[in-house]
Amino acid sequence: MAFLMGGFCTTVSAMETKSSARTEIVAGDDWDKVLNEYEKYVDQYIKTYKKAMKGDMSAMSEYVKLAEKAQELSEKIDKAKGEMSDAQMKRYLKITKKMNDALLEKN
Repeated sequence: MAFLMGGFCTTVSAMETKSSARTEIVAGDDWDKVLNEYEKYVDQYIKTYKKAMKGDMSAMSEYVKLAEKAQELSEKIDKAKGEMSDAQMKRYLKITKKMNDALLEKN
């Protein structure tokens, strides 16, 4: 289940590495939009994860949709240009922490 998030985080790390080598900086709107989608994804992922941990089999079909969403987000990250601002990076880390905390939470 956590594999979906792992792939997304790896993509973000790769994008951050690529973007730091670029000189082209584009308005942070790209990252703001991606972060908005990422936060929605994380909220849905957590909700689905908790359902699955309670034995709700319908959560498994929701994971298929979440995997598709993770792929879409990954592609958007690849297309986003420029570096995240400090505020955007803090927001990204906060969202990621929210995900990690939920996955580590005792059920």
